[in-house]
Amino acid sequence: MTSSTSSTLPSQPVATGRSFAAHRLFPVLRLSLRWAQRLGPHRAARVAAGVFCTPLPTKLAVRHLRPPAGVRVETLPFENVTLTLYRWPAATDAPVVLLTHGWGGWGLQMAALATALQQRGLAPVAVDQPGHGRSEGWQSTLAQFTRAVGYLGARLGPLHAVVGHSMGGAAALNAIARGLVARSLVTAASPTDLVQVTRDYAAAFGLAEATRGAMVQHIESREAIVFEQMSAAHQARRVVLPTLLVHDRDDRVVPVEESLKLNALLPDARLLLSQGLGHRRVLQDADVVEQVGRFIAG
Repeated sequence: MTSSTSSTLPSQPVATGRSFAAHRLFPVLRLSLRWAQRLGPHRAARVAAGVFCTPLPTKLAVRHLRPPAGVRVETLPFENVTLTLYRWPAATDAPVVLLTHGWGGWGLQMAALATALQQRGLAPVAVDQPGHGRSEGWQSTLAQFTRAVGYLGARLGPLHAVVGHSMGGAAALNAIARGLVARSLVTAASPTDLVQVTRDYAAAFGLAEATRGAMVQHIESREAIVFEQMSAAHQARRVVLPTLLVHDRDDRVVPVEESLKLNALLPDARLLLSQGLGHRRVLQDADVVEQVGRFIAG
């Protein structure tokens, strides 16, 4: 495990499309989307948007997992669904740290870090985002992730820190850029460009550019967002708090170049780079957890 601020790592192709292709339903979904394109890009866009906004694997794969002993499970209404929270025991006045998973993840993925933060006298709260874990719904978006982080920050705040993995990190950065108050931010293996994610998605499923563009317009109109404005390039200048960017050099889902780009954009950031952990195991590695805990507590 090494800590570095170097930007001289070898370049890799953007690989987020691999997360779509890894699921066992991928061949069926790919065939269905390619067939839908015969109906025209705008009709196909609705089908493509439905798949794009559906977490895979679905929450059924993880919602049976039990939280660690002593962790309290709560449910909050949010928009037209619910949010499930996991609260680690802490003193009433302990500083609150909000932890959010990424796309297709779940709150208890953050358990190792939450336990380490609890041991440092903090009050960790992990969330199952809409359509994930024990929360209601089957679909979500980065925009909804961002709104959920902002909403929880208002309810739980003032926040000592926000920690986000993958798309959860992108949501945390967007929420802070939009006014969420916290003392520090940690992102782990987070993408920086939502438009590029849609391009990776289109490439994985064999979608034409016209279909991809119509899909983006459909989601933008529904969510009242502009995809380009959700990117780190637009948001980073508003994120002035101390930030730790965690990434593994061997991440095949979100390449390490994403954190290198973000490190160059943020005014107060440092890199924590690991080797051989990939996209998700970085959350459980003892050395990473120790260094993240030290950063947040310090």
